[in-house]
Amino acid sequence: MTQRHDDPALLTGSWATDALSEDERREFEAALAESPDLRAEADSLAETARALAYAVESVAPPASLKASLMAAIQTTPQAPAAPAAPARHVAEPSEPVQEAPLASVTSVTSGGGAASAAARRRWFQRPAAFLGAVAAVGVVCVSIGLGAGGALFGTGSGPGPSTSQAASGLDQIYAAPDFARKSASVSGGGKATVVWSDQLGKSAVILDGVKAAPKDKTYELWYIGSGGTIESAGLMNDVDGGVRSAVLSGSKSSGATIGITVEPAGGSKQPTTTPIVAVPTGSA
Repeated sequence: MTQRHDDPALLTGSWATDALSEDERREFEAALAESPDLRAEADSLAETARALAYAVESVAPPASLKASLMAAIQTTPQAPAAPAAPARHVAEPSEPVQEAPLASVTSVTSGGGAASAAARRRWFQRPAAFLGAVAAVGVVCVSIGLGAGGALFGTGSGPGPSTSQAASGLDQIYAAPDFARKSASVSGGGKATVVWSDQLGKSAVILDGVKAAPKDKTYELWYIGSGGTIESAGLMNDVDGGVRSAVLSGSKSSGATIGITVEPAGGSKQPTTTPIVAVPTGSA
């Protein structure tokens, strides 16, 4: 029987990396529906986990890898199967056994302070074994050419549709056969990673370490075509110095440059400032 948890906040990291059982996931997502602070914390961790996954370059394995692994399996001694334990008679209890009452998860207390700050603290306070396992899976996936994103957060296997629309869009792009990525430094600090698929006509931006826009300003995304056409592709209003992602609206044309500018709140029809970053997608 699955044990319930008095503090669902302790499950946020496991939920973000899809490491919960079905019962635990249902229990945790019921708690999410009742606590906006818990939802914000869980989404923040999931956002960070996705960014870490999509920021990793896939590495093609050497042709000899499969042969060497199969050879190692053939030459590795196998332990004999353990003998079956003899059947034992268990006396029926004279009275029904009463199970201890289960702890309820309907009462969720906030940890206080900004939810995103709490999320970062809890993430880095996870047991070393848990974080080591996540890192090890990522390294192994990259070494065999799958990429950490495909292994941990592939389409339909991540935390679920409740995390954000950006998660679904990123998964679709990553699963595309022509998936490509490119990173560039952002003026003023931080990094922008653009992922795209020309077959889907979609792209997304992952910002890491980019400070919030000035007061009454916002970040606006742009598609800059090879012929000089510039089309608005949405706003990023929640950038705060951490990890934030957005799937660009509209359709991406082959070879388009993805640009980001600082614009008045609500956005502009055409850029009014010099881009803080511009990432061409002509070649992966």
